[in-house]
Amino acid sequence: MERVKYIIGGLVGVLLAAETWAGGTPVLSSHVFTQGDSLHIELLLNLDDTKAGNAEAYHFTPVLRSAGRLQELPAVVVSGRRRARADHRQQALQPAPGYIPPYRTLYARNRKDSINYHVSVAYSPWMEHASLVLMREQRDCCRMKILGVEPLMADLDLASPFRVPQGQIMISQGQAAGSQGQVAIPQAVVERQETGATDRRETKGRADCMPCAECTAMVTYLTPEVETQKHRSESATLYIDYPTGVYDVRREFHNNHSELEKLDSLMRPLTKGNLASISDISICGYASPDGTYKDNEILASNRARCFKEYMCATYMPGHNLYKVSSIPEDWDGLVELLKQHPMKHGDEVLTLISRTGIFEGREKQLMDMYGGNVYRELLQDYFPQLRRIRVTVGYEARAFNIEEAASLIYTHPRLLSLQEMYRVAAFYRPGTEQYREVYEIAAYHFPDDALANINAASAVIMAGDPISARQYLDKVADDPRAWNDFGVLAYLEGDRKKAEEWFRKALGIEPEKARKNLKKMKNKE
Repeated sequence: MERVKYIIGGLVGVLLAAETWAGGTPVLSSHVFTQGDSLHIELLLNLDDTKAGNAEAYHFTPVLRSAGRLQELPAVVVSGRRRARADHRQQALQPAPGYIPPYRTLYARNRKDSINYHVSVAYSPWMEHASLVLMREQRDCCRMKILGVEPLMADLDLASPFRVPQGQIMISQGQAAGSQGQVAIPQAVVERQETGATDRRETKGRADCMPCAECTAMVTYLTPEVETQKHRSESATLYIDYPTGVYDVRREFHNNHSELEKLDSLMRPLTKGNLASISDISICGYASPDGTYKDNEILASNRARCFKEYMCATYMPGHNLYKVSSIPEDWDGLVELLKQHPMKHGDEVLTLISRTGIFEGREKQLMDMYGGNVYRELLQDYFPQLRRIRVTVGYEARAFNIEEAASLIYTHPRLLSLQEMYRVAAFYRPGTEQYREVYEIAAYHFPDDALANINAASAVIMAGDPISARQYLDKVADDPRAWNDFGVLAYLEGDRKKAEEWFRKALGIEPEKARKNLKKMKNKE
């Protein structure tokens, strides 16, 4: 079973997408203490309000978190019978890396009002001021979704003078005896850095041997600069239909509703929830070349002006925000369309446009070309795409804490900085699909950022996708910071000679990592 491990340290009731949580507060009490070389976590959980359908399950996972570190503990699971059988079968057939069996799985027949949860784990100094949170997730037939994270203890405030190696979770015999066979004792709890995993299991150096645990220490991860001011600009192109002689925007007319949904998607996060402040809005109305220039000028100007009034009334009042313009005949747009979607005699049309001015008979010559056939095709297939409204919104997104970033990464990722996205990624286990997904979201929204592409390449290498990794790296092939990842890719593909070349080139960029990678290859010879 592949479990989503998405841990957030703070806000109660963080919800992603449209998910809601009606289960109330499940933790009645919590107690954390040290004894000998162990840290003990005791919780009293009330899961009586949690009802799982036959094909769904709810996971309640305690998590220790400190700066740069986190440690997941076994989850208490409330599951339907069919879901439990499917999860057990999936784990048996496709074991997930770092899988931690549940502390206890509850079904309808063995439900209790409260559960005494007690685990102990080897103490490590980073736990001294760690926080304890409870992560709540829902699993259905397709995926695991986070429902929220409840902070239990903001600061454990422990004082232990000793440091011990990572140990194994111990579950008391009393708990095991009372579990009716449902308590699973994991071999170990995975402790990791937020910027990388500690899983060092060896795998063969092949591209199909993925997820690649050994790649975690080999690949490059770059830290982005803090984006103190997140200035953004986004645009939407709308094809609005109008009744004859009307310039007002009518949402329910023809296909306008679906077109205006594009603008809704752009404006909604900018005007709701105090996520960003809008600095300016530009509206440009375009008309196609057919008809007289004067008529097109009036048409484009009035439609742009009326669209501003629509936006003021619907989204954002304040006329000083808006800049309204119009283009009576969008010949430049026609040129771009003809280049993207060539037509018969298209080269001749482009030549005519470049050599003949708008007021020098350009449209008349087009109408006469090949007996009017060319113009009729333009009129039918090209000109309608030129009649549009282009809206560009400039805004500044505010800074987001980790709880907010976790919610926005899947709903409004464009509001986040790279640093905020990577803080979310740090709560996934490297090599998992969820970890990879965040880095690919970052690369998608920052397509020209070399750092984002290199980090995405590293994430997909660990997730087992060298093809995608090469696509990311090819975009930044001239950036020396990508050389180490090129070496890892060659190493996985079995080309030791090429890998060594890349690692030696990377010695001047990442000397410590490159040396370790060269040593790893030598040790495997």
